Amino acid sequence: MRKNHEISSKTLLLKEDGSLNEPGFCKRMLYEYDRNAVKGNPLRIKEWDFYQILSGEYMVQFIIFDISFGGAANINIINLKSGKREEFLSLKPLTAGKLGLENNTELPHKVFYINKNFEMSVEYVGNKRVLRAYKKDEVDCDITLSEFDGHESLVMAVPFNKKTQFYLNQKINCMAASGFCKVRGLKAEFDPQKDFGLLDWGRGVWPYKCSWYWGNGSSRLDDGRVFGFEIGWGFGNMRAASENMLFIDGKAHKIGDVYLKKDKSDWMKPWYFTSDDGRFDMTMMPVFDNYTSSRVGVVGNICHQVFGIFNGYAVLDSGEKIEVKDMLSFTEMSDNRW
Repeated sequence: MRKNHEISSKTLLLKEDGSLNEPGFCKRMLYEYDRNAVKGNPLRIKEWDFYQILSGEYMVQFIIFDISFGGAANINIINLKSGKREEFLSLKPLTAGKLGLENNTELPHKVFYINKNFEMSVEYVGNKRVLRAYKKDEVDCDITLSEFDGHESLVMAVPFNKKTQFYLNQKINCMAASGFCKVRGLKAEFDPQKDFGLLDWGRGVWPYKCSWYWGNGSSRLDDGRVFGFEIGWGFGNMRAASENMLFIDGKAHKIGDVYLKKDKSDWMKPWYFTSDDGRFDMTMMPVFDNYTSSRVGVVGNICHQVFGIFNGYAVLDSGEKIEVKDMLSFTEMSDNRW
């Protein structure tokens, strides 16, 4: 069984030579990241703020990313029952850090993206993340994601094979969602009693080829508590810690390695998950494959982001067994050439 190494105090992310100082995990952002300290190829630096909000019928993605040779703002909305979708994408070339994404998403900040009569902003203050976007006749979004006091998350710092390549990632889920998002003819409205959002915050220098599995979910239990999970593997060398965590009312509970049993010839067949410590046992019955392919020649992404209904159980640090019933969540397989 893996020994997960937890960072317990503020730690510089990188050494002077650009290598990771101390791989591991933490429950709040204790790593100190500075884009200017990166020693890897500046065109390999990738930074993103990826928000996703789920209701019983709709999924919304609200994204700002800067992958150095280009940047973008992207809003997707999908009706998971009908499969109907709308997307708005705004591109900027050769951004290389010019979008001004923050170094620490737990500190108050506001990020603006403006391009050709389109405006997007992300503001974090007082345990609330406010996501707004507007373009006449095309986009109108105003979403608030509310955190618990002392909200914990999963923060990971992992190396790749080359010394100056690394990945710093924070997954924040179980944020109650309110507001709305409209893209052309599709509109989603969110109820904070039952709808939740997540943030996938990434900073790093990536290799050209990489692939991963990632799953995440949030829901309100019958007793009113908010339960969530984060699972993943393939994001570099993860010897120092697994990327697997449980959450209850904003408090994190670390678990070991998670394994998948799956017929990979058919993404809509059941997904079976277990963990080496016996604390995560789930079955996902797929309902929608949000398949995307942006592969053009030797560059791009292929992803099966499969939404489904989870049933099973998870065990907290206290030994309490959480029964999970009909929880709408997702797991994805992503293969990248970037």
